[in-house]
Amino acid sequence: MLNVEVKGISFANKGAELMLHAIIAQFAERGVEARFVVEPTGPYDRRVAFGLWQKSRYIRKRINLLTPVSWLPQRFRHMFGIINESELDLVLDASGFAFGDQWSPLIAWDRLGSTIARLRARGIPVIVLPQALGPFKQSASAKAFAPVLEHANLVYPRDDQSYEFCEKLSNDTFNLKRCPDFTNLIKGLPANEFDPEHHQVCFIPNSKMLEKRQDGDRYINFMVAAISAAQKADKKPFILIHEAAADRRLTAQIQDKLDQTVPVLDPGHALKIKWIIGQSHSVVSSRFHGLVSALSQGVPVLATGWSHKYHELLADYGCAEQLIDIADGDTDALNALQHLLTDDEQHQRLKTTIIEQGKWQRDAVTEMWNEVFAELRA
Repeated sequence: MLNVEVKGISFANKGAELMLHAIIAQFAERGVEARFVVEPTGPYDRRVAFGLWQKSRYIRKRINLLTPVSWLPQRFRHMFGIINESELDLVLDASGFAFGDQWSPLIAWDRLGSTIARLRARGIPVIVLPQALGPFKQSASAKAFAPVLEHANLVYPRDDQSYEFCEKLSNDTFNLKRCPDFTNLIKGLPANEFDPEHHQVCFIPNSKMLEKRQDGDRYINFMVAAISAAQKADKKPFILIHEAAADRRLTAQIQDKLDQTVPVLDPGHALKIKWIIGQSHSVVSSRFHGLVSALSQGVPVLATGWSHKYHELLADYGCAEQLIDIADGDTDALNALQHLLTDDEQHQRLKTTIIEQGKWQRDAVTEMWNEVFAELRA
């Protein structure tokens, strides 16, 4: 049985949880038995629910507090579900978006940069699964991620801009391969909370729009105006929680400003969230994986965002015009929403385009997984 470490997973982030589901599903579909290993951060009960093993690594102030645990005999460690780095057969990084100037360089260094040369020296394949990367204009960001580009077996930027950012940083691009987001193959699970009579237009807020932008009040006002417009059109808007506490607090702020509150669905399960999105008439999302879940199921979207990854995703699905910039004011955004809600012909054209563009992306992700499993046989 293989020991496969998965890096970058956070159970508070349902996009990250969806990526974990997608990884586990690929091994099951291909009949490859594996233990999935993560560093012991976050709630223990969530790791147990996925049957995850724990890696004997927990870094604080550049010190591995679990080093003494790694000295225990294997049979004792395995009794407690603990795996040493030397026992790994494969490392998969599924960070989503964590490497570049918008993030602390310590993330890249602690997660991969500081250990990747040692992993490769031991013959352990390291693969950076499709994710947004860069830019790396700041020297600290570039220095932290450069070892990853140098030593990883495969690095999959999921969009053209990310690829270019990596290309500028690397002397050799033999291991760089463009591939879109890989959660497009995973199917959702039915959620009892969803009622098609009362839940038609899905609004997915994102607290990062407050953290990463300077116009947080404008964003809240846009969401209030957009939901109100959907109410006036009798399109049964509802809010879907795609993240943890921060998005719930943002939802409360939005609800406080509405003349009439809307239903809030909070299933707390990534696959149920994806299913709900797939049943919706349209999706207005600021969450990247909320958009992926909609687009990969042929659901028309209207998007707001805070990084290059949003434009690149929509461009891949042939609908870049569905990304709106709230800094330009509400008028254009609300006009775009009105067309999405009331123009049936435009809605169908958009749906057809999205479905067509989804075909090559599913093929690309399937080929990406073929390449990943080929590394295990190499």
